[in-house]
Amino acid sequence: MSKIQQQSRRVKILFQLFFILTPILVCYFWLTVATPYDFLRNTGIVQTSFDINQLTETPLTLTTRLLALVTSLIYCSIIMYALKILIRLFGNYENKYIFTLENANCYQKLGYSVFYWVCGSLFYQPLMTLILTFNNPPNHRMIMISFVGIDFLTLLIGAIIVIISWVMKEGYHLADEQNYTI
Repeated sequence: MSKIQQQSRRVKILFQLFFILTPILVCYFWLTVATPYDFLRNTGIVQTSFDINQLTETPLTLTTRLLALVTSLIYCSIIMYALKILIRLFGNYENKYIFTLENANCYQKLGYSVFYWVCGSLFYQPLMTLILTFNNPPNHRMIMISFVGIDFLTLLIGAIIVIISWVMKEGYHLADEQNYTI
């Protein structure tokens, strides 16, 4: 087995593990946050973009936790979509399918998933802050939205990935035409 195949198999297995762990860890996080079982935040494994303790003036209710859980799972579905694409891509590499049209399509979908991630964050953060502050007294509820430099950089990276996929598709079509030229 070549080095590309070996490394691709390892990376594919790693992404499969992430694919399985992502929803499990999201569920664990929202069911244990702000409890004695909040292992993920207490050890620093998970850091949220907002401080839950500053947003909520009352302890999180089960309804709040479940709404936050569902919202987070919807947002994490974008990550899971990207992981699914990466699993397929590295599966192709493992099977020695390197310069194929399917791989170029995988790169294009991966680039678009980066765009989906940034667009999803524009909805996720306001919705999550509303959910977390909903039980606060009147005039203490809030909705936050932000677009920071890292979001712009993420969009730029997504655009670069999409452009690379276009180049790969064009290279595939040129090589395909050359194969049929006598």
